Amino acid sequence: MGRSRILTLAAALACLALPIRASIFIVAICKDGIVAVADSRFTFADSDTGRALAYADGLEKIIHLPSALLAETGQEFISGVRFDRFLAAFSDASGSLPAEQVLPSLLEYGSRRLSAEDFQVLERQHLAAAKFRGGLPVVCGYDGRFRPCVNQGYVQSSPTDFEALTNKLPAMTALETAQSARASMQRYIAATGKSAIMGGEFSAALLTPAGIRDLWRLQHPISARTLDELISLVAAHRIPVTLIPPARRSDLDELLHSGAGN
Repeated sequence: MGRSRILTLAAALACLALPIRASIFIVAICKDGIVAVADSRFTFADSDTGRALAYADGLEKIIHLPSALLAETGQEFISGVRFDRFLAAFSDASGSLPAEQVLPSLLEYGSRRLSAEDFQVLERQHLAAAKFRGGLPVVCGYDGRFRPCVNQGYVQSSPTDFEALTNKLPAMTALETAQSARASMQRYIAATGKSAIMGGEFSAALLTPAGIRDLWRLQHPISARTLDELISLVAAHRIPVTLIPPARRSDLDELLHSGAGN
C-alpha cells in the first residue's frame, strides 16, 4: 500500500475513504464585495477500512490569487504539495483570466501537469472562484461539473440554510455576511453529525475591486507545504489531533508510518 494508503485515501485531507466530502465553504456576494468563508479541518482515515481515525485544524481553504479568491474542499495536497502552491503554479502559468475561465483553465492545466491519479483527485474537488469583471462581482462554482457563474447570491459546497439570506445579501456588510455564513455552516455540521470532517476554526476574506482583505485569519495555520512535511509534523506531535473513538494514537501512528518516506 505504501504512500497510496495515506495519500489518496487516508490522510484524507479529503477523506476520500468516506462517503461524504470533507470541509465546507460559502462564497457570497454582499454590498461590500465578495466574501469567502471556509473551515480548516482535515481528517485522517484508513483506506483499508474506510474508518476515520483522527482530525486536526489549521489548513487554509481560502486561497488568494492575483485579483481573485478561490475556496476549495477536498484534497488539500495535490501530487504531494499543498493545494495553494499548485494553484500558485497554475496562476503563474496562466496569467490573468476572466472569472468564467479560471476553473475550466485550472482543470485543463491539471490534466496536462498531473498524473492520471492526481488529476482524478483534482476532478473531485469542490471549488469556487471569485473575481470582479468590469467592476461587477462574479462567482463561479465546480462540484464535478462546472456550475453557472453568478453575479448575485452565493456558491456553497454543502446544502446549508444560507439560502434564507439570499434576498438580504445585497444590504449586508462583509462582516455580517461572514458571520452568517459561518453560523449556517456550523448548523449544517451539527445537524448532519459531520464534525469529524468539517468545522473547527474558520477563516474569511473579502474581495473588492481594490484587492483582498482578510476578515478572520486562522490563529494556528499549518505551515507544512508538502504532504511529507505534514506527516512528519503530526507524527512528531507538533500538530494537535483529536482521535475519533475507538481509534487509538497507535492506530494513527501506524497509518502515518505507512506513508512516511514512500
